[in-house]
Amino acid sequence: MVWVKPDHLMVSQPFWINERANLFFVLQKRKAQGKGLGSLFVATIDSVFDTKSLPFRIIYHYDGDDLSISTVVAVALNSSEIQTHWDYLEKNVLPVLAKFETEAEAREFVMTKVESLLEAEKNKKQSSETEVSKDLVLHKFHKIFDLPTEEKLVNYYAGTYWKGRTPFQGKLYFSVNFLCFYSFLVGKQTKIQIRWTEITKLEKNAPLLFPQTFTVVTRSETYDFSLLVSFKEAFKLASQLANMAMKQNAELRVCGPRY
Repeated sequence: MVWVKPDHLMVSQPFWINERANLFFVLQKRKAQGKGLGSLFVATIDSVFDTKSLPFRIIYHYDGDDLSISTVVAVALNSSEIQTHWDYLEKNVLPVLAKFETEAEAREFVMTKVESLLEAEKNKKQSSETEVSKDLVLHKFHKIFDLPTEEKLVNYYAGTYWKGRTPFQGKLYFSVNFLCFYSFLVGKQTKIQIRWTEITKLEKNAPLLFPQTFTVVTRSETYDFSLLVSFKEAFKLASQLANMAMKQNAELRVCGPRY
């Protein structure tokens, strides 16, 4: 079920029947949802013209002496879903509309309210999708690098690992203890896993290069990575994590392990 961007109906709507109505709103059902020849005819029209209208809707309706307005504000797949919207309108919107002096004021309030509800619904969905995406990335990170779930992933970036002049596009992962890179292109897997404490040098290369790159040096290897976006953020975070790991390692050496 969804609120929809208010859609003004310019012509009569013979294929809909009214289920419920009050002073400002009408809950309607598509005739194809019923039985009989009329419903069969509507279903045939929908099939031929591929209209794919959801079977339930709520419209804001005003029919005055010189003005008739019908605007769709919500649609749904079944009666229970549309009823939820109807109940919301009767409880939260209808009492407010009775206070306006003109229909135009009431209509403006309804349109603004519905658009705000639609925006809130979109934000909620995007937030939910973002959380799901983060969970999938975290699961993939732990699985690829065979790390315990306790290993906290701080951030990740789309990036490229350069082996000589050969680029391997993939993702850079920065966790509390590791800098990791993974790429899988044309059946070839590239996987790099470096502890921050193994890094002896971390430096940016010439800023004139594009995309900008940074070099990671360990006691045995040198790695070059580039990022098209968020380079400054990624390099700053990598530097912070490397420094933090070095300090913790130094403190551990001085103090010794705690039992």
